[in-house]
This record gives sequence, C-alpha cells and structure tokens, in this order.
Amino acid sequence: MDPFEWLQFIPPFIKGLITATGIGLVIGLEREHSMQTEKPHLAGFRTFPLICIFGFLTGILAHDVSIAMLPAATAGLLLLVAVAYYVQTQHGKLGLTTEFAIILVFFLGIMVAYGQVNNALAVVVIATLLLSLKDEFHSFVARITEQELLAFVKFFVIALLILPNLPDKAFGPEDILNYRDIGWIIVIVSTLSFIGYLLLKFGGMQQGILITALLGGLFSSTMVAWIFGARSRESPGLVKTFAAGILLSSTIMYVRVVALSALFNLDLALKLAIPCGIMLLVSLFAVWRITQKDGESKKESGEIPLGNPLDLKNAVFFGMLYIAIGYFLYYSQLWMGTSGAYLTGLVSGVADIDAITINSAHMAARDSAMVKEATKIVLVAMMSNTVFKTTIATLRGDPKIRPYLLTTFGAVVVVGLVWFLLL
Repeated sequence: MDPFEWLQFIPPFIKGLITATGIGLVIGLEREHSMQTEKPHLAGFRTFPLICIFGFLTGILAHDVSIAMLPAATAGLLLLVAVAYYVQTQHGKLGLTTEFAIILVFFLGIMVAYGQVNNALAVVVIATLLLSLKDEFHSFVARITEQELLAFVKFFVIALLILPNLPDKAFGPEDILNYRDIGWIIVIVSTLSFIGYLLLKFGGMQQGILITALLGGLFSSTMVAWIFGARSRESPGLVKTFAAGILLSSTIMYVRVVALSALFNLDLALKLAIPCGIMLLVSLFAVWRITQKDGESKKESGEIPLGNPLDLKNAVFFGMLYIAIGYFLYYSQLWMGTSGAYLTGLVSGVADIDAITINSAHMAARDSAMVKEATKIVLVAMMSNTVFKTTIATLRGDPKIRPYLLTTFGAVVVVGLVWFLLL
C-alpha cells in the first residue's frame, strides 16, 4: 500500500497552497533569524509566507480569470518594496537582500501556481543557502587575493561561456574523440584543481599533515609524494607522519578511478571496484597502523605552497594528453594489438591516471567486448603510477620513509598484478 495514497484526495489548490506556505516559511525563517537583532525589520517569519501565498493566488487568478493579474500584482508588489526600501534608507539601512528575497518569494508562489513545484523547491534550496551563508561569504571575500578573484572569473568564463559553445562533434579515426568531451575534461580538471586549492587555503594547512595530504590528493597524489618526500628529509622527526600522508593522498586515486569509470562506463567501474577497494583498504590500514604507532611531534613543518588557484596550463596540457593518449591507444591497438594498449597504460600512468582511465572507459563503451581489456589497461596504469610515486618519494625522502612506502605500495602493486592475472 502506498503510504502517500491519501495525498491524492487533497485538492490541487490545497496542495499548492501548502507548498507556497512552506516555501515562504523556509525563506522567512532564515530572514527572521538573520535579522533578529534588527528591530524593527522589513519582513520575517510571517510576512514571507503571506507574500508567497499572494504570488500563488496571483498565478491562480492569472490562469483562471485574466492574465492581466500578473503585471498588476507584480507592479503593486514592486511599488510596495520600493516604498519600504526608501523608508529603510531613511534609517541608514542600504541593503537590498531582504527586498530581493520578497520579490523572489512572490515569483516562487507564481511558479507553484503554474505547476513548477520541483523547480521552485530547487530555487528555494539555493536561495536559502545564499542567504544563510552571509558571514562565510564576507569572510571568504576578505581573504581572497586579486589573483584568486581573476581565477574565479576565468573559471566561470570557461565553464559557462566557452564549454556550452563547443560543438558536440566527433573527430579523429573512427570518431574516437569529441570536442565537447575534451572541453568537459578540461573543465573537470580545472574544477578539481580549483576545489583542491580552496580547501587547502580555507581548510587551514596548519591543521595537520594528514588533512593537507588528503586534500592535496584531490588533484595530485604524485605532487604530495614529491613534496612530502622532500619534507621528510628536511624534518626527520616527522618521517612517519609524512609517510602516512603520502599513502593517504594516494587513497584518493583508487576512489577517483572507480568514480571516473562510472561516469563513462558503468561496466568498467564494476570490474575495477573490487581491486580498487582492496587497494584502498590496504592503504587505509597502513595509515592507521602508522598513525597509531606514531609518537612523533604533531607540529607542522612549514607550509605546502598553494600554487596557482586555477592551473589552466595544467588543464590544457591534460586535454592535450587525453587527445594524444586517445590516438596512441587507437593506433597501438591497431598496429600492436592488446600489447600496445598495455604499453599505453604503462606510459601514461606515470604522468596521470585520469586520462588513461577516461580513454579506456570510452574504448569499453564503444565495444562492450573490450571491458576486460580496458580493466587490465587501467590496472597497469595504476601500478605504473604507484611505482613512480614510490620511486620519487623514496629517492627524495629520508631513508627512514622507505620501509613504510615500499611495504604498502608494494602490497598495492601485488594486488593489481594478481587481479590482472586473474582477469
């Protein structure tokens, strides 16, 4: 029995009225809480539901009686808000947030009247977040630099202007590449880099090496291995913590491989889920063992450089790498068969695991019979990447870091090799 069956007996008008009231209450509650120190204030917990109900009734009347009700009610509300704003300015209050919220709630009520309930609720969620995060936004703006502001602008230009205008057109031999897909990949890489930068800056690097490693692994565990390896030589007393940080940052790779595979080919993701899950558990267990036994000082050892907030050069390079790997994968298979594809995974895994994962997922999507081979290629790339990170960290790091990395990363490579042979 459907537990919501009784809702079918509620008239549509009552459903809409309840929804409009709820929308107004949500926005009104936020405004009332935000302005509780302002006495008196323009609108609050009671006024916003009434405004939303007013918008709902306006939409109903415009639909059933006359469309002229819409411009008339809108004009009346705008006049009321304008007068209220003028009165507020006489008391030295120049903010327009509540006034715009009133207008927004009115139109949300109209949307409910026209059956756009889901869309209206989506707007409510976003609007409530924007209204409630006032202090956080002000703190964020106060801390960003001119370079970071420019990075924001560049990011939104790329994501909202350039990407949507890229042609959804395939090219290359047998249409193996697509302009829109390449654009998406560049945006995804830029987004991961941007998010990682913001988390590192605003999450606070001084909160611990492990947290920094985990956040750094969002966009480059190889970078973390490179930096932490050198830091372990500079601060021998923190060798165990740096080793745990390198291993922890690498756990992101196992999650990311499965997630990227699922975006482009679910069958490949399912094939990779078990070996990646085992690698993840092995690494997390090693991190737990190291940190449990670690009696070192928990003090920080300097700051990890944040770098460029929006590394477009790296994103474009990644896009070019994706194209190159796509061609290399195609022609190596054409000329050398399966062994050529494995060579591609071995070589590209050293540079980056994401590109070969996406290319392999596309290959499996074009031919379902290639899922097993695509799984093997990704495993080869993961093992190659793991060996490379182990090499740079042990060569650059304090000799004491080597047992931790060789033991754990060695186990990860063994898992990948065994799974490769079992496929």
